[in-house]
Amino acid sequence: MTTASAGQGAAKCFGVLGDPVAHSRSPAMHAAAFAALGLPHRYLAFHVAPERLAEAVRGARALGFGGLNLTVPHKQAALALCDDLGPEARRIGAVNTLVFADGAIVGHNTDGRGFAAAVRQLSSKYVLKAMVLGSGGAARAVVDAIVGELLGPGGHVLWVSRDPAALAAELPAGGPVVAAGWDAVGGAGVDLLVNCTTVGMAHGPTEYPAPAAALVAGLTSGARVVDIVYPRPAGGLLDLAEAAGALVQDGLEMLLWQGVFAEALWLGRSLGPEVVAAMRAALR
Repeated sequence: MTTASAGQGAAKCFGVLGDPVAHSRSPAMHAAAFAALGLPHRYLAFHVAPERLAEAVRGARALGFGGLNLTVPHKQAALALCDDLGPEARRIGAVNTLVFADGAIVGHNTDGRGFAAAVRQLSSKYVLKAMVLGSGGAARAVVDAIVGELLGPGGHVLWVSRDPAALAAELPAGGPVVAAGWDAVGGAGVDLLVNCTTVGMAHGPTEYPAPAAALVAGLTSGARVVDIVYPRPAGGLLDLAEAAGALVQDGLEMLLWQGVFAEALWLGRSLGPEVVAAMRAALR
C-alpha cells in the first residue's frame, strides 16, 4: 500500500463528505494547518446524500483531489469504495479518511487514534469500565481505541446499541466488549462514558432512548464523559455529567486529533506542535 504525498507542488483540494455537513468545523481547522505549513491547498465541506456517495468519491479522485474525510453517515458505506485499507480501517470496519494514491482509493481510520489522544487530555488513567453509546462507524473506532489503548487489566466495555443481538454476533465470545441494549444503562462503576450517537447534533435527535440522568447515574468519582458531538449542546449530557463531578469533553478535541492524523496521511509527513496549535485555535 502506498500513500501519495500532497505536501509540495500545485494546490490540491481536500474535503469532507457528510449528510448533514454544514456544521463541520473541519474546513476552518485544515485551512489553518495549510496556512501554518505555507501550503496553497483548499479544504471544503460537501453535502452528499448516501445514494450519491460513490459518485462523489470517484468524482473527487477524477478531479485530482488530494484526499477526503468522511462523516455521518458514510464511514461504513465507504469501505466498499476502497481499493485498499489501512490496518485500523480494516479492523474497525469503517473509514473516515481517503487517500488517493497512484490512482487507487486507500481507506484509513484516524478516529480511534484521535479519540485516544483526546481522552488523554482529560486524564491518562486506565479505563476499567467504559460505556459506549451507539454502533455506527465512530462508535466502532472508539471501542477499538478503548480496547487497544485505554483499557486497563481486567477492564471491559459495555457497548450500547438499539440492536444488541446483531452487535453481539460481531464480537468475539469472552472478550472485553459486551453488547447491551439501552435498558442496561445506569449500571454502577462506569469511569468512561462516550456518546457516539447523533443525539445533540444539528438536525439530529434531542433525546436518548434512555433518560439522560440514567446515563450519568453510575459514574465513578472523577469519571470521564466524552460526547463526540460538537459544539456542546446546552443542558445536554455533558452538563449533567459535569454537575455530577465528571471530567467532560465535547467532540472538538477528537475532531482535532483525527484531523492531525488524517492530514499527516495526505501530506506524507507528521505535523509539528505549531501546526497542531493553529488547528486547535481555529476550532475555538
